[in-house]
Amino acid sequence: MDYPGCSPSIMIEKDLDEVIKIENYVFKRPWTKNFFRLIISDMNNYVLSLKKGNILIGYGGYHSLNKDANFLFKKNEHTRIIHLINIAICPGFQHKGYGTFLMNRLLNSARAQKRDYCYLEARGSNSRALSFYKKFGFSIIGIIENYYPQEKENALVLGKNLLNIPSL
Repeated sequence: MDYPGCSPSIMIEKDLDEVIKIENYVFKRPWTKNFFRLIISDMNNYVLSLKKGNILIGYGGYHSLNKDANFLFKKNEHTRIIHLINIAICPGFQHKGYGTFLMNRLLNSARAQKRDYCYLEARGSNSRALSFYKKFGFSIIGIIENYYPQEKENALVLGKNLLNIPSL
């Protein structure tokens, strides 16, 4: 699905003030501007800003893991993995398909790079996020206890095969 006037582009330093505003609205423990600087400077990351006209309305990205970083699976089960590190849409633009559009862009980019698996972490209490990810075919593959220590909350690890599966 494409949106007229809506364009994803590689996140750059100039985007970070708006990214931080969205980050602070959307997440309980938002990342800092300096952390985003590290994220966008890492060549193993693919991070997009989503703009509608001149307004930054969302962002998302993933980290490409190398073969040696495969800690989730049996040897050689998946060798080209991405870790979805973040996806967020400005509250005023949520529930309008922009998150789906952005997620499809991220997953299609990973598929184009011949990545074979995607995983992410989500709060077990975040039913909206879990529902969103399940819509894309993610399923729970594990739990990380006390992943969010301030709230004493576990993370659910969700994963999905990326090869030979159509996007939404």
